[in-house]
This record gives sequence, C-alpha cells and structure tokens, in this order.
Amino acid sequence: MGKRRIPTVTSGTPATLHGRLVAASLDLHGLRAADAERRVMSFLETKARTHAGEVVKIVTGRGSRSDGPEVMRDLVRSLITEDLRHLVADWGIATGGGAYLVELRS
Repeated sequence: MGKRRIPTVTSGTPATLHGRLVAASLDLHGLRAADAERRVMSFLETKARTHAGEVVKIVTGRGSRSDGPEVMRDLVRSLITEDLRHLVADWGIATGGGAYLVELRS
C-alpha cells in the first residue's frame, strides 16, 4: 500500500453551499412535471429579485419511490443549468440527495 497524499489548500477554504443559511425553499413532492417546472421557474425568478446572492433549496425527493426514472431531479437540474442559468450563481445537491441548493446571482 502506498503513502496517502494529503491535499493542500493554497488560499482559504473551498466554497460550499452546504454551510450557508437557506433563505427560502420549495417542495415539489406530489407535483406533476409540468406543474413542477412552472413552480420552479416562478420560485427562482421571484427569489432572484428578493433574495439575490442568497441560497434557496428546491426539494425534489430522491426518487426512491418512483416507478420510473427520477423525473424531478432531472427536470430541476435541467432548469438550473440551462433555462434559468442566468439566475444561478452556483448550485449543488443537498446532503441526503433529495434537494438542490441554489445560490442566486447578486
């Protein structure tokens, strides 16, 4: 077994969304994809105006009870990386995997 390398950080600590206070959240449980898409778009457009620079949470669930593919997770990822990317400064998957943390542009 070889020696374990310990990574070094050259300037400060890496930025993370997990330690940030969540300003608002949206729960998509029980919604159909078309309704969820409208809700996410409205939520992010509104919060981008009222909570610019802050972190919001979009709860999709992990998809473990779905019969098919993880529709909500894929839908939200598509929205925050494509259609609504002009509102998003950064994003990540919340601990546990059932939600997205989204930092809004300031």
